[in-house]
Amino acid sequence: MLLPGLIGVEDKLQHSTAKSAELIAKAMGSYPYYEVDNKLDKLLKGNISYPQYRASFLETAGLSDNYIDIFDHHCLQMFDSPYVYTEALLKNVATHCQLYLLSDHCEVWVEYITNKHSFFEYFTAIVWSYEIAATKKSSAPFTAILEKYQLDPASCLFVDDNLDNIANAREMGLQVLYFKNPASVEQVYAAIGIC
Repeated sequence: MLLPGLIGVEDKLQHSTAKSAELIAKAMGSYPYYEVDNKLDKLLKGNISYPQYRASFLETAGLSDNYIDIFDHHCLQMFDSPYVYTEALLKNVATHCQLYLLSDHCEVWVEYITNKHSFFEYFTAIVWSYEIAATKKSSAPFTAILEKYQLDPASCLFVDDNLDNIANAREMGLQVLYFKNPASVEQVYAAIGIC
């Protein structure tokens, strides 16, 4: 909900590779083909390296190594532009409470986005999925952040745009808010008492 992420990269890759968007999504293991323990999930958990993931993508899509730079470029480009509300939302919330981030990313993407965007400075702490070998599709990241930072789940508000992640947070006892669209910014403010 801070950055667009990979959704839509298949359209860019389709144009550059002449492969179908469906084949690209399937080769990436991304929506609608994402599932626990597929290649994208393993990448996000740090169980495989980015070069291994990329090689698997190229093989499955029937592309040569000549497409390595194209794949890297299009994937990273998806993280270039935060949503228009991102900076103001984080700045406003950070003045009222501590911000912690749970994020499902591989190390290569984390290095890119943290070097590119200064808004990560608003977070008290960040837990990346590849560091703990678990994504928000499980309870492990929630347990990790709650225990490491001695947080009371009942006093935490978890905001996310994925209903499965919301369900996992709710099971862990956190308050939750489903971020559906930019209008949800006002719901976030209301939930933490910003008028």
